[in-house]
Amino acid sequence: KRSVAAAQQAMRDKLPVGIVMQRDEQVAEPAATDLHPVGTIAVILRYVTTPDGSHHLVCQGQQRFRILEVVQEQPFMMARVSPIEEPDATSAEIEGRFVHLKQLASEALELLPQAPPELVAMLQAVTSASALADLAAAHLDLKADDRQEILETIDLVARIDKEGRVQNLLPLA
Repeated sequence: KRSVAAAQQAMRDKLPVGIVMQRDEQVAEPAATDLHPVGTIAVILRYVTTPDGSHHLVCQGQQRFRILEVVQEQPFMMARVSPIEEPDATSAEIEGRFVHLKQLASEALELLPQAPPELVAMLQAVTSASALADLAAAHLDLKADDRQEILETIDLVARIDKEGRVQNLLPLA
């Protein structure tokens, strides 16, 4: 109920929302301690309530953040947060990892019987290693804990390397 109230308020006020993962998805009304400390600032692109009463959001992630303090729990949680700046990382090492990860992601999409054309186009259009790492983490079949670990990894080289390890993909020399 609190998540629905938060999304509805964000839509009314045309504000972004903080998306955080619960430590245990079975907890119906999580407390602040039940949430991971790092999440994503997102813009709600679409909010749909289906005839059965369930709610669905389509969001676009903007930036990582770290929860500093939960300042309100009712009618929905609000927290003081610190945006996490993307490190300005450009080097031959990062460029090499970018090219390799893009190739692996393209190969993975080719294996899907009906890869959405929008996803293929998004992958081809990505020019930033950081954006590619986030896109791959969002769309590959990863466990929730692995996704969270990647989200919490700020160092770009480490993040790209984790994606390769999580997928059990290693370059062979």
